[in-house]
Amino acid sequence: MKKKIACLALLAALGAARASTDWRAELANYFGKEKAGDFKGAVGFLTGEIDSLTDEDKPVACGMLAYLHSQLGDRKNEYQRLGEYFEKYGAVGLGFNFLPLSTRNSVLRYLREWQLRYPWVLKIGFVSPGGPAETSPAASPPETVLLGIEMASDVYYKLMDGENILKGGQFRRGFNAIALQARKLFREPGAFPYVLEFKAGDLVVSRELIIGVQMDLQGILGSPTGGPRNDEFILEMFFGQELLASSRKTVFSTRDLGIEVPPPSGKYDPFGPGYQNDPKIPNSIPIMAIPAAILEVIKALKKKDEVEPVPPVELKTDIVVPFKRPNASGDMIEVRARVSLGLREMRFLSYSLIGRR
Repeated sequence: MKKKIACLALLAALGAARASTDWRAELANYFGKEKAGDFKGAVGFLTGEIDSLTDEDKPVACGMLAYLHSQLGDRKNEYQRLGEYFEKYGAVGLGFNFLPLSTRNSVLRYLREWQLRYPWVLKIGFVSPGGPAETSPAASPPETVLLGIEMASDVYYKLMDGENILKGGQFRRGFNAIALQARKLFREPGAFPYVLEFKAGDLVVSRELIIGVQMDLQGILGSPTGGPRNDEFILEMFFGQELLASSRKTVFSTRDLGIEVPPPSGKYDPFGPGYQNDPKIPNSIPIMAIPAAILEVIKALKKKDEVEPVPPVELKTDIVVPFKRPNASGDMIEVRARVSLGLREMRFLSYSLIGRR
């Protein structure tokens, strides 16, 4: 009984492998060497086969379907398969050797042309504020949030909020940024939809983005501890041990916030943590190291007039934006807003078919 089960399993595996390789040979039969291809028949065959193919074969079948639909003038299905080929499978451009030479060259030329102009988004996210902005709350909610998009090629774009067009123009290859008005984002928690469209020729790639905002209230920053009072301080200027000038200043304070401040550490480095009072600089160079030292000096002189490369912008799908605002009692509280970016849906449309301007 066990031998029979093992035999059946082997036959099933061989049958699956045979089916995986036979679809290529059967598809190639739709394209004769001396006659025009049967594009409609090939579409019908491949549409019925693609769901049962392996992950290795699906990109080839998807790219092939995009080409076949283009030959039939079916832009709706062409763009759907084309977008799937780029966004889901990464446009590998391999695996078409089973086709007759003329058909293979036509398919590869079609995919190559689209690869050069497809609106491929390499990265998208919020420009990270970085530094102290992530930990020190701002005096008020920010007016804008910077959305960064890195493109593989030049492309026209349009950003919409519902039916309203917020921005539009052209993105260049590489890094681009859009400043989003953020007043509504920081009023209260919620999910805010945006639509970012890219246009390449007749193809329109529509991305529905969702910006989610969650807020954490940290509590009261300060409370009144007394009435109005005058604060005085003295400014003094020294040269060595000699006092050059002295001035007394008075500041009128209307409210004293009872915020506990930790005592000073007593250590202060006026030049920052990286300063060395006794830098370790060698006072001699070994004779054998002189040629290498001269070479380094020559390289430094050559690079003197060169512009230093700008470090890449860090893009994040989640950022924390801290700020202050008054609560219902008028007390200032700290708010930490967690802002996230997500993709809800992608659509691949024909500009000429959707009746736009």
